[in-house]
Amino acid sequence: MGMVKMEHVNIYGPERDPQATLEVLARAACFQPDDVAESINAATGQAENKYTPLLNQTLGLIKDLGQDNTLLAYDGRMFEYDEVRQTVEKLAAQVAERNRMETEINAKLATYEQTKAQLYHLTGLQTSIDEIFSCKYLKVRFGRLPKDSFIKLPYYEEHSFTFHEYDFDGEYYWGMYFVPEDKAHEVDDIFASLYFERVWVPDFVHGTPQDAIAQIIAEENELRERQKELKNNAQLADAKMLEYLRRCAAWLNYESQIYDMYKYVIVLEHTYYISGYVPCDEVEHVKNALAILPGVRLCRDSELEDAETPPDRKPPVKLKNNWLFRPFEMFVDMYGLPEYGDLDPTGFVAITYAVLFGIMFGDVGQGILLGLIGYFVMYKKMHMQIGLVLSRCSIFSTLFGFVYGSIFGFEHALDGFYRMLGFAEKPMDVLEPNSIIVLLVSSVIAGIFLIAAAMFTGILSCIRRGHIAEAIFSVNGVAGLVFYFSLLATLVELALGYDIPFICTPVFYVLCLVVPFLCIYFSEFICARIEGKPVEETVGEIFMNGFFEVFDALLSFASNTMSFLRVGGFALAHAGMMTMVFTLSDMTTNPLLYWLIVLVGNLFVMALEGLFVGIQVLRLEFYEMFSRFFDATGRPFDPLRVRLNGAPSEG
Repeated sequence: MGMVKMEHVNIYGPERDPQATLEVLARAACFQPDDVAESINAATGQAENKYTPLLNQTLGLIKDLGQDNTLLAYDGRMFEYDEVRQTVEKLAAQVAERNRMETEINAKLATYEQTKAQLYHLTGLQTSIDEIFSCKYLKVRFGRLPKDSFIKLPYYEEHSFTFHEYDFDGEYYWGMYFVPEDKAHEVDDIFASLYFERVWVPDFVHGTPQDAIAQIIAEENELRERQKELKNNAQLADAKMLEYLRRCAAWLNYESQIYDMYKYVIVLEHTYYISGYVPCDEVEHVKNALAILPGVRLCRDSELEDAETPPDRKPPVKLKNNWLFRPFEMFVDMYGLPEYGDLDPTGFVAITYAVLFGIMFGDVGQGILLGLIGYFVMYKKMHMQIGLVLSRCSIFSTLFGFVYGSIFGFEHALDGFYRMLGFAEKPMDVLEPNSIIVLLVSSVIAGIFLIAAAMFTGILSCIRRGHIAEAIFSVNGVAGLVFYFSLLATLVELALGYDIPFICTPVFYVLCLVVPFLCIYFSEFICARIEGKPVEETVGEIFMNGFFEVFDALLSFASNTMSFLRVGGFALAHAGMMTMVFTLSDMTTNPLLYWLIVLVGNLFVMALEGLFVGIQVLRLEFYEMFSRFFDATGRPFDPLRVRLNGAPSEG
């Protein structure tokens, strides 16, 4: 358990273009540049990456051609940028033209559909629409009139118009009215007051409505055939061209990411300089890989004369754990990585998480099944890292299942096994009253020791980082640890009536309560004075900050300790839910239905309880333990490499 040891290296090259060096580093995938060059180049500015826009255009073109635009791995084939750009732009223009034509066709089809709906209401008209509109001194208006307004037309008989209806749809009368040209404005106002909705007959409508509908249907059929042709963009590029485009996209993705790596390079006249971190056991590998480039050399900091390491330089963090603990690194990553050189909490997390999970989810059969599902389904099939975590946790679920004597919820299925071992009964019946008390009390006691272990780990971490004052005087240091156990001892002495030597004596109160209390109260002031840092707070601010520090400490000690009751609570909940399953199954006399309820109930409890327990244990890790010893200030080791997702590599 621990971290990969990093070494800072410097790479020099005699040529102005460092692309070959960057390509070697990207292939090695074990070099992470520091932020010196990036800061300098950010201030001076860098030319825009010309490959990224063309890459996006190429991927979009492949998609428009109806093909999968997932990036391929780069095979090393080189292309001419201008040639690729011209090919992509030519095909993109053809696709755009087809899209424009398709848009026009869609607009025409929509117009035809609307016109047909209007003409169907005028099929009673036997006269050609062209003849109607050719009237020189009459105006014609097509449209529909509400039936309530239609009955009011006789009131306007003195006005010079004639209305002819050709269809009635139950709500509207469809038809047209004729009006002399000089009376058109007056009559239009009348029909507007009657809520007449005018229908504008398009210019392409000729002949009778029946003839126009037939002509529109014929043209619609032609347009739909053309539309099918335009939708098939694959006609623009054959299989060879598509393969060419996909290879071009892979090359553009590669060149785009290599170009983005230039921000880590400092160029001075005809020499370029790249500095960064490499795992110690990979330095020789990188050095040998760079040796094939003429004039390029790699130097360790220790090989440079008068080299001084900046005091604020923080190497990246790469965790290194054995196969058993490695899956639990995902939880550390979720919270944040420790600073380089600090303690790696992965082992602590792996042990505590798996044990707590087992206590809360104790069942032999379900534990074994959970491990199989986690490894073979979630990890092997679905490639989910959480599957490996569950496979480790299932070991302790199975072990505590033997303690509880439960196998798929059958609480007495292992009684013969215990008698064979010489036991009168199983070690613990979870739902027995005495067992409930033991389980809950044991959960709190386990929580006390886990909190103490977290605080002790935090003390070691502070010492390792050189923060001696914080390790002694802080709430999570020696003072806090002594104060916490002293409070617990006082509680046991006074509340439970146990007579413990030295506890509750005047010396105990002074040394174990008052002194640690004052250390915590003035911890910030004391640490600042010891470390030689200026104290900017006033006396009043110091006392106020101290009050809130102690208040928060007391509150967190109480809440964190009692929070571990959930460990026993979920163990009881698991047993309770399985009892409910068997209560339901016992209500039926059908053997098939009985086993079906047992099967479905087990799967339901496994899914629900497994999810809740996993979340609750993670909460205990993050809030009750991590917060006491873990400062997530480290930055992950993310070496230069070319990724298939097209995202530029970050240092």
